[in-house]
Amino acid sequence: MSAATIPPATDADPGHYPQPGGGSGVTRLSRRLIVALFGAALIAVIAAVSFYLFTQKTVLLALDGSPQTIETRAGTVGELLAEQQVATSPDDVVQPSVESELGEGTKVQVLFARQLITVVDGAEVAHTVTERVLSEALAAVGAPVEGAAISEALEAAVPQSGMTVEIVTPKTVTLADGGRTRSAVSTAKTVEGLLADEGVSLGEDDRLTPLASTAVTEGLTVEVTRIRVEDDVRTEPIAHDTTEKNDDSLLVGTRDVTTEGRDGEREVTFAVTYTNGEATSEEQINVTVTREPVTEVVNVGTKPAPVVAAAQANGGAVGGEAAGLNWAALAECESSGNPKAVNPAGYYGLYQFSPRTWASVGGAGNPADATPAEQLKRAQILYNKAGVGQWPHCGPNLYK
Repeated sequence: MSAATIPPATDADPGHYPQPGGGSGVTRLSRRLIVALFGAALIAVIAAVSFYLFTQKTVLLALDGSPQTIETRAGTVGELLAEQQVATSPDDVVQPSVESELGEGTKVQVLFARQLITVVDGAEVAHTVTERVLSEALAAVGAPVEGAAISEALEAAVPQSGMTVEIVTPKTVTLADGGRTRSAVSTAKTVEGLLADEGVSLGEDDRLTPLASTAVTEGLTVEVTRIRVEDDVRTEPIAHDTTEKNDDSLLVGTRDVTTEGRDGEREVTFAVTYTNGEATSEEQINVTVTREPVTEVVNVGTKPAPVVAAAQANGGAVGGEAAGLNWAALAECESSGNPKAVNPAGYYGLYQFSPRTWASVGGAGNPADATPAEQLKRAQILYNKAGVGQWPHCGPNLYK
């Protein structure tokens, strides 16, 4: 066999060529390659595991105060938030900042911004806050809460969706109720609320100034005028009438009551208005007669008194206007028809002459000593000279 001749492979060992000494070189080479490849793979796995273990860390992520422990390979705070799909806005607070690197045990806090609308005494202002408790949020925006009425509890949570809070600050007002004035400190929004807080109720007829819907402001004066209307029933007399009838069977000056008069009674109802406890007006609203009056009937004598009649018959009359008058009635009124009548005040006779007046008409001595005819004559002379005014009380009887 020549050196250039290469025998064909046998069917018993296809693809292999015999080597000197009877061994296989290809087989030895494959084993070395396998070992090499295995070692390389092992190194790569170790390196990958080492890298993974080296970059993995445990951090604490608190979202609006709710903490959670997270295993992460993020290198910065921003990467951690992106990894956890936490979206933030410029108004949110992220501590530490998003550029900060993460290390084992890093604590990351995110406080989300929310809107807080304060309505202070009707004035509305919108704020952006990150405080989650209302008291802290109000303090952060400088809201006036001391002594104020607040629509929400101070310990209430401020939701991320936002909150509106109404604040009514305390105000000093003057309350005049029924004439009595006092000072009050109130957080009521309106006069109606102020009265409710102060336990002041209004009657149907009471007056309120200003209106109940008026806003309460510092220094406001609220006046309640108490009005009440009461019925006052009063008993009043009804005066009786008097009817006079002439009776010629009775002497002049004589009166005979045939029917006794009696006053009646009526009940008069008044609606009396009281303003702050004092009666200020009244109106008559009803009258009821409880007893009818009885008319008095009096018979009046027209028969001349005998003494005067006798005087006239004996020439006592002097004529003129005086002659036609009712001298008997005058004598009955002045002296009860007694020619000797004496009044301790210094008046005498039928017509009660004073000594001076008696002398002025020609009379002599004491009038009571003169005859009835003489007294009548001097009385008529006096009337003709001076008129009825000389008998101011009984003079009208001359004309009956």
